[in-house]
Amino acid sequence: MGAFGPMKTTFPILLLVMVRAVAPAQSVFEQRHAEVVRVASDERDRSFSTITAKLKTGNDVPYALAMLDSLTKDEAIGGMFYSYSLIGCYLHTQDLLPDSLKRKVREAYRTRTMYRGDTENHWVMYYTGLYLAAQTWPDEEGSRWFNGRSSSENFQEARDWLDHWITISSTRGQGEFDSPTYITTFMTPMVVLYDFALDPVMKKKAQMMLDLLFVDFAAEHLQGNYGGGHSRDYPEDIINPLAAPSTFWAWLYFGEPGFPPWVETRYRPRHRSGWEPVFGAVSSYRLPDIIYRIATDRTTPYVHTETKRVRNVIRFGKELNPPAFKYTYVTKNYILGSLHGGILQPIQQHTWDVTYVSDKPNNTIFTLHPFYSGKELAMFFPEEEKFLSDEVDRYHKVYTNPNKWNSSSPYEQTFQHKNALIVLYHIEQGVKQPHINGFFPKNLDEFVRNASGWIFCRAGGTYVAIYPLKPYQWMEEEVNWRLRSHELNNGFVVEVGSLDEDGSFEAFQKRLRLKKPEYSGFDSNRTVEYITRNGDRMKFTFGGERVLNGRHHSFKEYGFFNGPFVQSKLGSGVIRMKYKNQTRTLNFNNVSLVDTP
Repeated sequence: MGAFGPMKTTFPILLLVMVRAVAPAQSVFEQRHAEVVRVASDERDRSFSTITAKLKTGNDVPYALAMLDSLTKDEAIGGMFYSYSLIGCYLHTQDLLPDSLKRKVREAYRTRTMYRGDTENHWVMYYTGLYLAAQTWPDEEGSRWFNGRSSSENFQEARDWLDHWITISSTRGQGEFDSPTYITTFMTPMVVLYDFALDPVMKKKAQMMLDLLFVDFAAEHLQGNYGGGHSRDYPEDIINPLAAPSTFWAWLYFGEPGFPPWVETRYRPRHRSGWEPVFGAVSSYRLPDIIYRIATDRTTPYVHTETKRVRNVIRFGKELNPPAFKYTYVTKNYILGSLHGGILQPIQQHTWDVTYVSDKPNNTIFTLHPFYSGKELAMFFPEEEKFLSDEVDRYHKVYTNPNKWNSSSPYEQTFQHKNALIVLYHIEQGVKQPHINGFFPKNLDEFVRNASGWIFCRAGGTYVAIYPLKPYQWMEEEVNWRLRSHELNNGFVVEVGSLDEDGSFEAFQKRLRLKKPEYSGFDSNRTVEYITRNGDRMKFTFGGERVLNGRHHSFKEYGFFNGPFVQSKLGSGVIRMKYKNQTRTLNFNNVSLVDTP
């Protein structure tokens, strides 16, 4: 999805992903796999994923053929979503199509303007579609293609770009990384590519990229929730994590949460991610068992760190792809995760939150500075700075909204150690949106605003304590209480606990009420010191050092991946997975057609 166009869910992204493991859960997975196709085959939405489900099951075939005919004739639609989802549908169902429809599908790649887009996910979809279409109709002249290039020219361009993207993603990370909203725009093209690439090396690369995307998700997954900081996230997904598109992927491949995403209950509205997972459900890709285990075993709490990259900075920066550092603490009850702060992704960044297991919606708590600036956008997009904010607002609706729930900000930084976090704000005078917002769901089991300065929250067996450094007010909204503070130099100390860690909620509160951060000179030195309830001393200066127990906190130790389940050195191209006595290695420097244990 780019700055100037919404993600078009009219043509769902055909989530072609499945799980490549020999595991006890495999038969259950196959049942979920079949259920997705069966349920989608009853839908009447106008999409290539629904067409595929209907034709694969033989359900409502006349309607499916009429829908495909309509989509191939309507020249008002096209672009990267159309390009790869059409070829995915065609390759899965071509043996079931009449010759007349096959010809119309081919003509679509001659008459449509297949807009390439302007973001990483756009290009992955575009080049996957172009690669497979050029492979499907080889040896044709430029007059047979929408862009005037021959089949061989289109194939080579697509292959070269996909090779480049796979290389940078496996050594320095994605620019649009770890997104509950956009995960589907990477998973689905890769699973289509895996199913239909004739070149065995490209097929193997697609399989490895799927493994990488899945294990990246698995390490920060909790019962269907995608925890941690996110590069891009829609507001509705941020405040209601189990409604995000990533939850459908989690259910299909990890078996969590325990409800199908399309089931509407008292707590969960009908999923809004479309029927993209149909392509996963009809795919031959299978998730390695080790990734399934990493995604679902939360017996022991752990720290998981990562280094990603900022998308291309074309102006107002010294580095093309600065690093983005992630810290995530995972338990069976909650995930506390954070990005290190600053502008790491325009428009839709989600810097930190605690997300907890719940049978209720809106199971998250976080704060942010709702920043916006034409200069921020001009760092990443080539249009004139003066017009960028208004243009982005036309498509993303909330960019300039003072109440928005997704935002990067140069005035927000974090320091996390396990289940404790300090987030600081140093907002300059004259900045648009000179305030801080905090999201607190109204359906918390207990919500205590204590005279000690702490705000205590209980959701089931998860406890959250937040200490605002400066005054604030409460605003009641439909599903939440909004904390708002107009103090420009501000911050919060956060501690998260649980019944397992702390015993009763009363005991948790008692321990925290005796503690208070030290920030007496904060307005001048922007420094906070805090001793966690577990005895760790954190010292954090906005724009300065992060110090833990007297030792400088170094981002170099984060690695590309560094945790008990996934390890990789930044730039190495080698990702190692470990779970008990199971191991698996992805070596992108030497793509072997045989899996490496």
